[in-house]
Amino acid sequence: MANLKEIRNRIGSVKNTRKITSAMSRIAAARLRKAQNAMTRAQVYADRVTAMAREVVPGVAADIHPYLERRAVKRVGVVVVTADRGLCGGFNGGVGRSAQSLIEQRRDAGQQVVVVAVGRKGAGFLRGRGIAVETVHTAPEPDTAVTLAKEVAASAFAMFGADEEQRVDEVVLIYNHFKNVLTQEVTQLTLLPVTSGADADASSEKGPERVFEPSVPALLATLLPLTVETHLQKAMFHSAAAEVAARRTAMDAATDNASELIGELTLEYNRERQAAITKELMEIIGGSEALKS
Repeated sequence: MANLKEIRNRIGSVKNTRKITSAMSRIAAARLRKAQNAMTRAQVYADRVTAMAREVVPGVAADIHPYLERRAVKRVGVVVVTADRGLCGGFNGGVGRSAQSLIEQRRDAGQQVVVVAVGRKGAGFLRGRGIAVETVHTAPEPDTAVTLAKEVAASAFAMFGADEEQRVDEVVLIYNHFKNVLTQEVTQLTLLPVTSGADADASSEKGPERVFEPSVPALLATLLPLTVETHLQKAMFHSAAAEVAARRTAMDAATDNASELIGELTLEYNRERQAAITKELMEIIGGSEALKS
């Protein structure tokens, strides 16, 4: 009977866990639509800003603005975007492993690395592997992504424009790109120095010469910081949507596993209970036969 009690306790515990995972899945499903809508709007804005950069940047000299300057890379800044919480499958681990691999490659190449973590899980992952994290920001949410992107962009500009001993020569962003509800793709993007982002075919096309008003330097002074902020905003919105989708998928899988385990434990409980009843009946029959003799 002690074994039956233990199985009953396990069934009750798994049922309680299933209630939690099921509730978390429903919450994630409710949040997913909002996160996807915000991501879609940010994507449209980012595409327009990127298109403007493609029009202007390829036709200007690299020394016309500091954010276009390409230098020999001695120090690199790595911005890692993850979540503040777990229970979302491989969402955090995939970005963490990609960041660790990039950092190790750059260090093997003799470069120093400065890490900025957006999301506590990414910071914890890297620190647990002996990698120092310079700054930690909270994870992005649809309501905070724009403000957070401005903060991280300010940090990137400060690192890229610091004095020669402290500055970084390149800033790389690593985040989860939302593909669909079931798929998130770990993506690396160079934030600084700014490039046009145009592919080979687009950049090879020659159009009519353009005249800009105001002047190109004045235009770049606004466009280049905006381009970096826009890339960060897009990454924040994608990461927020990908986190919710990954959490929903993970909680759905956990709920299904809990239901399967409950079925197995219930079957085991019934078998043990039937065996206990059979044993008691045999003892009764045996005692009855002993009395007859």
